[in-house]
Amino acid sequence: MIPVELILRVVGITLFALLSILLLRAKSSELKIKSGAWLAASVAAFFLTSMPGADALLGALVYPLTALCSTHAVWFWLFCMALFTDGARLRRGHIACLVLMALAGVTYQSAYDGGDTAATVRILGVGFSAAWLAFACLAPFTVFLGASGDLDPRRRRIRRWFVPGVSLYLAVVVVTQCVMLFRGHSTPTPLVLLNLLVLDAVGLLALSTFLRVRVHNWLEVIDNAPAVELSRLEQHVLAHLNRRFTAERLYAREALTITGLASLLGTQEHLLRRVINQGLGFKNFNDFLHYHRLKEAAARLRDPAAQRLPVLTIALEAGYGSIGPFNRDFKERFGLTPTEYRRTPLADFEIGKNPRAIG
Repeated sequence: MIPVELILRVVGITLFALLSILLLRAKSSELKIKSGAWLAASVAAFFLTSMPGADALLGALVYPLTALCSTHAVWFWLFCMALFTDGARLRRGHIACLVLMALAGVTYQSAYDGGDTAATVRILGVGFSAAWLAFACLAPFTVFLGASGDLDPRRRRIRRWFVPGVSLYLAVVVVTQCVMLFRGHSTPTPLVLLNLLVLDAVGLLALSTFLRVRVHNWLEVIDNAPAVELSRLEQHVLAHLNRRFTAERLYAREALTITGLASLLGTQEHLLRRVINQGLGFKNFNDFLHYHRLKEAAARLRDPAAQRLPVLTIALEAGYGSIGPFNRDFKERFGLTPTEYRRTPLADFEIGKNPRAIG
């Protein structure tokens, strides 16, 4: 290993290990923190397992480290989802993806170390790289999937360049590795050094956001923005929204979008985005809709006059297109299914965290 490569690897391991430790020490249950910590740890593992002579140096540790390294595309996907999706959770399907990628990476490593035929190693390598590339592509897809309903201007700006840029870079790296693997050649040294240098720069940038004094780090892009004073025009839009949104039950219109609501109110979309985000405290348009839909549904479930009304009817009349999303959203908000909520003689639940919410 040339001295420059050794230096880049030591720097990368140090940066990403520190970043992982800082995030883990936060002891937060939020998926964005946990996934960020494991993403950093998996990149640190990559610096170790990809260096020449790693098998001899690491011994049996090469396998758990390879398993961790093999999952960093999945962690990147989960991190992006958690960063840009409010209330994201680690689900069984996510865990299954992590386990399968870890097993695939260890299998490929075992075949490589076990002296299997070159053809077998190539097939396993290309298959693993293709799966890795698929998860790298899932990240920008997940981010752009919810872009239209995002009301946070900082988060919208980051959606446009950060994740797509990183995902494109990861895709280029994986495709290059696949080509080299299929041809039976190792990755050229200049490309290896460039990749290590880019990763070091990203690690340094990420770590610096946690070490600067009194600065909002980049994981805080989805936190609630402080209340700001609205302009006279925005106050007029807010008053108009207050008058019509609940009284006319605009939230109950199926497939209502921010564009459609702006059209109904006769205002400009960017003004309405700012009013809902900065004036009412909602970060996502779907959260704004679901707040009002669930508020109506909860009231009707507790209404003695509607006790015989099916839950499905209440869900549809509140604006949901089917019972599945309604049940899921309701349980996430209240901790009970609609049926349990209707039958449980408890005090009314507080829905949402938005102190400035209308209704």
